[in-house]
Amino acid sequence: MNARRVLAGLFTILPLAVLLLVVPVLRPPERVPTHWAGSRPDGWTAGAGLLVGVMTVVVLCALAAAALAVLQRVVPQAWSRWAITAAAAVGWGALLVYVVTVWRTGVSGPEEVGQLWALLAVVGALVAGLVGYVVHGRRVPPPAELRERIPERARTQPLRGSAVRPVEPWTTEVSSGTMRVIGWGLVAVFLVTAVAVAASGESLVMVVVVLLVGGGAALLALAWSRVRLRVDEAGLEVRSRVLPVRVASVAAEDVVGVEVLDLDPMRWGGIGLRALPERTAYIVDGGPGIVVWKRDGRRLALQVTEGEAAARAGARTLLRAAGQRLGESSRSS
Repeated sequence: MNARRVLAGLFTILPLAVLLLVVPVLRPPERVPTHWAGSRPDGWTAGAGLLVGVMTVVVLCALAAAALAVLQRVVPQAWSRWAITAAAAVGWGALLVYVVTVWRTGVSGPEEVGQLWALLAVVGALVAGLVGYVVHGRRVPPPAELRERIPERARTQPLRGSAVRPVEPWTTEVSSGTMRVIGWGLVAVFLVTAVAVAASGESLVMVVVVLLVGGGAALLALAWSRVRLRVDEAGLEVRSRVLPVRVASVAAEDVVGVEVLDLDPMRWGGIGLRALPERTAYIVDGGPGIVVWKRDGRRLALQVTEGEAAARAGARTLLRAAGQRLGESSRSS
């Protein structure tokens, strides 16, 4: 049994216990604010209704966490990790909504509760999700087990002595029309949505949530729409050519294998950027690419649109950089 997965599940179930302890102290008032016009509320609901809604959400999140803990052998750990992250964020967020709303209503009255207090609950939910993600962690396979998974010709071998030579950097650029269309499409959709939400008089919290979710997804897609792959003695770096950010990297000491494969979108989750259990792929339209085996057991697959010869040159360069780093570490130990 994975102790960290169980601990993350307990963290996700904890809001239910906390809510049961809090309710006798913070009893639901006659009414609580649910909608704001500017800085002042203009919509209310019964406090008992808020408690029922929050209790339902917290119980469902607790049941989901318990099921994930029981089904460890069935649910892949990558899926479990993200499911726990979502359940922890929603469960703790619902609890914070109840606590903050009822507390401020008791202090100032339902007509004086500002929407920034609701935004505080959203921030708390994000923090709780991050805690669940970190606590859950992921199982790193032992080196011997991982090595058995890697084809022998693709394994990193230590290089020492005369085999150590300067690593000539290798670079190539890859563009994805699919990611570009998705990115600009998300920008347009979420800008229109944010304007519509703001114009309809919805609260600042809703506008902020829409912009954060939509803006984050759009920037991620645009960053990956055109990238540069570079391999040098430090390892592999994938840097966006649209935004000034590094979108992925693998240090040379973390590379345990490199192979060149024909990346079939049907086997790697589709075209574009795909994050799947134990592997991430960036595929433009299918074709030769570099598959990097990392020390934590995950694989990173990157299509090289210049062709198989370019992909093999990049793979050889990365294997040399990783082999020399492995040789240095084994000699020092």
